[in-house]
Amino acid sequence: MLILEIVIFSAALIAVGLLAVQQIIAQVREYNFYKKNGGDFSVDSNMDHVRLDRSMHYNDLRLTNWQRFYLFRPACIAMLVFFWAMMIVDLL
Repeated sequence: MLILEIVIFSAALIAVGLLAVQQIIAQVREYNFYKKNGGDFSVDSNMDHVRLDRSMHYNDLRLTNWQRFYLFRPACIAMLVFFWAMMIVDLL
């Protein structure tokens, strides 16, 4: 039973960590896109269509590009990192 607990916890820890890394990569790619365009948020970067995880549909929330870039994705990254850190603290 302990082995099953370890496997499930490890899988959850890896999944949350990979999702956080994926969101950080998307944020960096979007930053580079808007930097190249001179900060013009009227052009969509289409970073949401490139990502591997399709469970979080930002466009369904009807966010503008700058809201997604400055508010939603950084909050999502902070939440994922905090959740991952709390999982690590739980191991101690």
